[in-house]
Amino acid sequence: MNKTLCKFTTAFLGILLVVATSCNSSYELLYPQSSKLVQKKGNIQFIEDMDMSPSASRQIKILAGDKNPAAPEISDELLNKYASMIGLMPKSMSNYILYKFIDEWYGVKYTYGGNDKSGIDCSAFVQKAYEEVFCTELVRTARDQFHSCRMIWDIDNLIEGDLVFFRTRGKRISHVGIYLANNFFVHASTTGGVMISSLTEGYWSKRFAGAGKISKGKGEKQLL
Repeated sequence: MNKTLCKFTTAFLGILLVVATSCNSSYELLYPQSSKLVQKKGNIQFIEDMDMSPSASRQIKILAGDKNPAAPEISDELLNKYASMIGLMPKSMSNYILYKFIDEWYGVKYTYGGNDKSGIDCSAFVQKAYEEVFCTELVRTARDQFHSCRMIWDIDNLIEGDLVFFRTRGKRISHVGIYLANNFFVHASTTGGVMISSLTEGYWSKRFAGAGKISKGKGEKQLL
């Protein structure tokens, strides 16, 4: 009886140490989610092995539910790569899932109307990012996404995860990206595919049409 109780207690404590993939609105992206257990679309992600040493603090292997394969380790190399691109210290980058998503899509070519890794357009890239990283469903086109936002007109008030919009063809909203930090944003460009650019670049600064904040999605269920 005591052995059975001990096994049950150990298993229960193991579940309490679960860390799931982040699933945030643009309001929450600057804050680590390590203290939460999140259930996403029926799948709970569990820590398979936990090494509490400082050198392994960013190398937590996560075992996903049946529908998702095991996620790759989050390494210092990945953080350093994108920190150098956008002018941040690696330790200040808390939304690892976002940068892992960007890394998986980086360089995918632009295809108008495309929505997979054989080719994707700007609004489909943003739509996929919000679904997979932030657990939020967005409408499909850049123009509709623009009208779904709470607008932010001052770029000094932008935070990671906000949407940035542009008029690249006439007066209509025709391009969208996801703001990161220090005026940098990730987007699917017609010339370079999925890439990171700066709002201060001449081309983008002249065509900037405003930014918006998306409300938290309804797909997230916090268990702790």
